[in-house]
Amino acid sequence: MRVGGFGVSATSAVLLGLAAMPLAFIPYIAWSFHRGTTGLGHAFITAGGLIYLMALWTYTVVPLPNPDELICAGGLHAQFRPFDFLQTINRDGGFSGLLRDSMARQVFLNICFFVPLGALARHLFRLSVWRCLALGFGASLLIELTQLTGDWFIYPCAYRLFDVDDLIANTLGAGIGVALAPLLRLVPGQHRYAIDAPRIVRPLRRLAGMAVDLLSVELIGLGVPLAVRFALYFTDHDYRWHTVDIQIAATAIAAVVLLVIVPLVTGTTLGQHLVYLRPIRRDGRKPRWYQSIIRAAFGTGGFVLLTVPADAGFGAPGQLGLAWAVLSAVVVVFLNTRGISGFVSGLVVVDSRQEDLAIGMAEHGVDPRRLSSAVFVFGAVIYAVVAALMTIASASSTIGLRIAVVVAIGLVAVNLALAGYLVRTSFLVWRREGRRLSNLLGLIAVGGVLLLILLLGLALVADWTWLLVPTVAGLALGAHGAVMLTAFAIYGALYARLPAHAGMDAIVVLGSQVFGERVPPLLAARVDKGLQVLRTELAQGRRPLLVLSGGQGVDEDVSEGEAMAAYARAHGAPEDLVRVEARSRSTEENLAFSRDLLMAEGHGTSLVVATNGFHAFRAAIIARELGIDAQVVGAPTARYFYPTALIREFAGVVSRSAMLHVVLGLLVVVSSGLLAWLVARG
Repeated sequence: MRVGGFGVSATSAVLLGLAAMPLAFIPYIAWSFHRGTTGLGHAFITAGGLIYLMALWTYTVVPLPNPDELICAGGLHAQFRPFDFLQTINRDGGFSGLLRDSMARQVFLNICFFVPLGALARHLFRLSVWRCLALGFGASLLIELTQLTGDWFIYPCAYRLFDVDDLIANTLGAGIGVALAPLLRLVPGQHRYAIDAPRIVRPLRRLAGMAVDLLSVELIGLGVPLAVRFALYFTDHDYRWHTVDIQIAATAIAAVVLLVIVPLVTGTTLGQHLVYLRPIRRDGRKPRWYQSIIRAAFGTGGFVLLTVPADAGFGAPGQLGLAWAVLSAVVVVFLNTRGISGFVSGLVVVDSRQEDLAIGMAEHGVDPRRLSSAVFVFGAVIYAVVAALMTIASASSTIGLRIAVVVAIGLVAVNLALAGYLVRTSFLVWRREGRRLSNLLGLIAVGGVLLLILLLGLALVADWTWLLVPTVAGLALGAHGAVMLTAFAIYGALYARLPAHAGMDAIVVLGSQVFGERVPPLLAARVDKGLQVLRTELAQGRRPLLVLSGGQGVDEDVSEGEAMAAYARAHGAPEDLVRVEARSRSTEENLAFSRDLLMAEGHGTSLVVATNGFHAFRAAIIARELGIDAQVVGAPTARYFYPTALIREFAGVVSRSAMLHVVLGLLVVVSSGLLAWLVARG
């Protein structure tokens, strides 16, 4: 190993390792999944091992000398005497002198250089101690022979010294690495499992299969024209001849073969096969031919369809394709491992080793009941829309200008309309629902934004940096909250409108305030929604319980659960299916006490929960935090009441992870304030 040029060799190793990772990705996926060892931690260690292999080359063989400048006469001679380095080490200076001795440092570095080889071989490949030592000795011998033979007789003589002491030091280093290998087990994100046992289809596993399919198509699309270029170059032809056309044709053919024909014949794509996945219909049967084509078009094939025109010079390069890839990945990670292609084609993805398909289809691998799901899905959709507009705008500058004007006018109009709507509904809620500060949240939000805009204008006119910085930070924080609230509102509204899953154990209706014994319209809508789900289940021959959940407040004559039960019976609920939970005083208690009631009677706890639409998403988040298998469906809510109620629900969700949102808010305030200060100073 060379001591000089350390930084150059390290940089070269990292760059070469990163360049080799796409080529090594598919073999790695095949190797890791078929050995039952996966996870981000395992992938990280393996990637480090690939860079280390490159380092073995960059530190011992390169840089290659110029043959014309290589002097062989009286050159290097091999050193075959073991422990010869002991004769050249300076012992006069004691331990400090030993540390300064170049030969001692050389031996020490040789030992350290092979420590990773022993540790990686032991940890990743589970080799025995003796095989790890043999590997260390063999790798060192190969390096030394390469140096001894002038890179296997490419050069007329050796340009580096063959030293038997290097063999000893390197093998010792591999042995030390074997002893340290257990430390690699401490790296998080490593999973081991029996390769013949089916597992839940998790997002990373699904993404790995998608990445293999995409990478296999892209490697063929790039590799074929590259091979053609080399062939033309070495045959003295114009190597640039139709290269782009060949790339487009190769990519398209690879996509058709790997994403359509192979699945039609074998039932899975290459990526699905390597990670033990297979798509099936909802009835458990093999996909029909047109479903496979639809799935390919809306899956990895969608990326190809959107990027090939860009490669041919039509549209914004890569924008739509990248947006589609991001949106597809976000859906898999935050919504359902079926992905966009599964939803569109009507197929689900299960473990190919799973014999009980009902279990495989019931396992989604990801829980969409999260605020992060709403934010990331919303962001991905916006990115896809922006990418589409950019692609259209790239056709001409005139079209781009028109799109920019329309978008700007649209955003202003939407914000003005939304502000007016919030102000109007705030006054309606104030008048109809009570004069409480919480009923003016919409008005307060609009007023706060208007005040900040006025202060911003004043700061700009008066050139007051001291006012500009906090005003910009406040507007940025408001924009941050507005984006999250918008994502929460849209995602929550769509979630609340999903049809109820069939075959639940019980339907739980969440309570709210009753007046005397009367069920008000807001609560009646919840009970009606629960009755609607119950009637659907009864029509299909199933008989889930109907649990009416709600305790008694200080201003209520009876518990909310009892009032709702009376209402439900009066509207056709079978007496033997009605249960009352009358202790709860919050949504958490509604869900937890209803689950306890069902368990006490020996029933299952798979639930459909009925509440109002504005409350559905927060109730779903709470159910997830409680570990309850529940889908929440939303009942209609009066339009004037919806905005204020939605803002309160959003505040309730944010407060459940207050520290996280405080940190995010501080980051927004500090970064935007600092940017405003720098601009003002400039």
